[in-house]
Amino acid sequence: MSISAGDNIGPYQVIEPLGQGGMATVFKAYHPALDRYVALKVLHPAFKEDSNFNARFVREARIVAKLDHPNIVPIYDFAGHQGTPYLVMRFIEGKTLKAVLREGLLPVSRVLAIIRPVTEALAYAHAQGVLHRDIKPSNILCANDGHIFLTDFGLARIAQASESTLSQDMLIGTPQYISPEQARGEPATERSDLYSLGVVLFEMFTGRVPFSADTPYAVIHDHIYSPLPLPTSINPQLSPEIERVLLKVLAKDASARYASATELMTALERAAGPVSSAVTISPAPLPTTSPPTVPEQVSVGVSAPSSPPAPAAPAMPQRSRAKTVFALGAFIVAFLLCVGLAFAWGQRSAIYRMLSGTPEPMAVAKTKVALNPQDPMAHIQLAEEYAKQKNFEAAFAEYDRAIKLAPNDVLAYVRAGRLALRLGDLERASKYLTQGRAVAPNDPELLMAQGDLFVAMKKYDDARGVYEQALKNDVDNPQILWRLGNVQRLQGQLLEAARSYTRALAIDPNLPEAHFGMGMLMMERGNKEEARRQFQIVVSNPKSPPDLRQEAQKHLDALGKSP
Repeated sequence: MSISAGDNIGPYQVIEPLGQGGMATVFKAYHPALDRYVALKVLHPAFKEDSNFNARFVREARIVAKLDHPNIVPIYDFAGHQGTPYLVMRFIEGKTLKAVLREGLLPVSRVLAIIRPVTEALAYAHAQGVLHRDIKPSNILCANDGHIFLTDFGLARIAQASESTLSQDMLIGTPQYISPEQARGEPATERSDLYSLGVVLFEMFTGRVPFSADTPYAVIHDHIYSPLPLPTSINPQLSPEIERVLLKVLAKDASARYASATELMTALERAAGPVSSAVTISPAPLPTTSPPTVPEQVSVGVSAPSSPPAPAAPAMPQRSRAKTVFALGAFIVAFLLCVGLAFAWGQRSAIYRMLSGTPEPMAVAKTKVALNPQDPMAHIQLAEEYAKQKNFEAAFAEYDRAIKLAPNDVLAYVRAGRLALRLGDLERASKYLTQGRAVAPNDPELLMAQGDLFVAMKKYDDARGVYEQALKNDVDNPQILWRLGNVQRLQGQLLEAARSYTRALAIDPNLPEAHFGMGMLMMERGNKEEARRQFQIVVSNPKSPPDLRQEAQKHLDALGKSP
């Protein structure tokens, strides 16, 4: 169905398209009877392929339309046009947060001013039993009058109600902002919305999303398995208190996140402390004689009218200029004093790199520990930097400090155990992992690490038992499945190994370790052609670890070219 300006959809006259997403196309329209503009969200035509969809669409739309909150874009109407469903929503003059973020980092005060009404809207909707399921910057609207709206409430749920080919193939949620449990195909919860909002906060504070890759599946894989990049490694000026809020709201385990949107906002405001209302200072552009260009507007259901140029500021009084010069001089003196102290502290290289805009990771990590000696995450980050520089004893010392500060947090046990395992120090690895399991006996990461230790010790029965225990707690974890497949293959249980690898690849088709294990299995079965294909997948996969890719290439060379 093609819709263009001037067309009528029900009683609404289409004015212009505003944007298009994976589930709907948005139009600005005019409603003559009420003499007002509205936003029409016309769902994808593929939804009408499901004959039962309309009934479910009406049911879900009625639930969402009952939401009545000043920070939720209201739904005025919902109907169908030539068999295609559409929603009628309030038309907001303004920008999406996505467009705002393209202008650069925001001051903390502005971040709080935007997120506070969003959390209030979420708290209200969650109290009504309604989830959003697709929180992202393009669904947060900043009106021209400063009002903040959360839009597209329940649109993902409405799309999910369809049995059409589109909804079956479409992942509900945007990959960059999806929660790990949604990515695994599990039911969303209130904490899933909080995770997505946490990704938005991460982007607002650092200028980028935590995970980005060439394909949506690679991004989804990272949300499930990859450790969160430390926000201060991207934006070193971010406070440790705000970083801790981001680490908690973006925990892989939903139970470790904040319990509600209100709790998240309270923690964020506490972490921010007294913040200035001043805007972020950016270098002023050079004067030009050409007219200013209109910034690109990316909006869904919003528009930004052009504004006349602001009048020139009046000349600064003489006394104000004197105060400004005095303040600037005081700032310069204080800055030079700080630089001198930093040089005396042995941080010359770090200061130079910070001034050039590229802080040295080791210097940043050491500074974090110096400023926050009681923060276990700071010690873990420093340990990782020491490990990168092959100063392994210093790394283990930092892991020990992190464990002493937070003995019930398994992260340091896992990282230290895996480092010892990589170095071949099995005794030390066993010490860390045994201590960790005494704290959290069913933690999947600890179980996998201990299973890997047993494999290195060739205790295959013990390894299989640990992996099977981990699988009971996380039945669809492909990382556990390929490990279990390896042990089964090593013990000659080829059929069971094939099932484990197949299950892992059904969950994550691009998992290089599962492809490698399948290649080894095919070699043992004498199927050289299939083994060659599996190893080639590993070699060509950019996500493959370098040592695994090298091993796959060795097997490919040994197998020779395909006949």
